[in-house]
Amino acid sequence: MKKANNKKRFIFWQVIWFIILTTFVGFGGGNAIMPVIKKQAVDKRQWLTEEEFDHVVIITNMLPGASVIEALSYIAIKLLGFWKGMIATIIAILPHCLLAFGLLLLTKYIPKEYLYVIALGILVTIIGLLINFAIRYLKKSFKPLGFTLWFSLFLITLLFSLFIPTPYNMPVFIMLSIIAIFFIVVSIKKKHKKRMELEQQIYKQENVNENTNSGDKHD
Repeated sequence: MKKANNKKRFIFWQVIWFIILTTFVGFGGGNAIMPVIKKQAVDKRQWLTEEEFDHVVIITNMLPGASVIEALSYIAIKLLGFWKGMIATIIAILPHCLLAFGLLLLTKYIPKEYLYVIALGILVTIIGLLINFAIRYLKKSFKPLGFTLWFSLFLITLLFSLFIPTPYNMPVFIMLSIIAIFFIVVSIKKKHKKRMELEQQIYKQENVNENTNSGDKHD
């Protein structure tokens, strides 16, 4: 019993450290931190499978709100349960709140030139992480989708994001539209397939009847 309690406590503090480490190391928020989360939660600690992590990325990008907090909360709740997971997440983000407040105060005393240099360095890091993240999912998407379908989805999403004003350009809307279109197309194909199978059965039955009638005439 003591060992089980000690193990739970150890996992609790592990989750807190994981959230602090991931968010301190990662820059940019959103998908820029997802590769860091994958490295820690999937590759190193094996708390999630690659498939489960992919599902987390897709769902958190569809939902409104901060995708990083949603992903980290999911991992914490999965390992610790709802209440402990929420408490661990809140405890882990407190240092960031204090750091952000401290940096806000420091910016009044730091020359702007230094801030520009820091911002440029962080921007390059974010771009590198996003390119790596995009390449990984591009390689995965080409296998099941094919170029034509992939490019069509990319173009529709790009136009939707550029020309639909906020807050109506949330990814969830276009995702739901694509899912609805997909199910409509699949249902039409199934109906067409059933109709073809029924026609083939009728055609075969007619051939059997004709052969039977011709055999009776010969007799």
